[in-house]
Amino acid sequence: MALGLCAAAAAWAQVTGSTASVRIGSGPHKGEYGFAPTETCVIASFGERPKGLSVVLHSTEAVLSVDVPNVDAKHASEIQVVLVISERSGGKVQSSVTYEIDTRPDTALEPFQKAERAQKGVTGKMTTTLMDQGDSTLVSFTGQTASGVKLDGSVTCKRMA
Repeated sequence: MALGLCAAAAAWAQVTGSTASVRIGSGPHKGEYGFAPTETCVIASFGERPKGLSVVLHSTEAVLSVDVPNVDAKHASEIQVVLVISERSGGKVQSSVTYEIDTRPDTALEPFQKAERAQKGVTGKMTTTLMDQGDSTLVSFTGQTASGVKLDGSVTCKRMA
């Protein structure tokens, strides 16, 4: 029984794995950050809300969070991208730096998300492209944080059967 569960878990990770890459075009952390297909991405409708996309991806040097509350062409630029980069010294994390762009309107947010954003409001600018690729959705984005740091990248989110 345990072997069957392990095999099912391994198959789930392969089916739902998401990939991403983000490039920081300016500033002290300039460079490309890649994320392997080890995390589950969710494309789903909750309650009366439209279908949205949400994923959090990890690598050894960074964490990427992408939230698109409404996955359609009309609302494609309503997105939150948060990239947290760890600064290491001697192999240990000393601190972290967060880059964020959030263009989601308040009407697309849940109450807890509104509370999280209450002190900062909409931040940065973003252009987003959504592309349906059969068994996955590709979200490409180009933008600039409120402080002027340029970010561009993409997330491929595998659909759950």
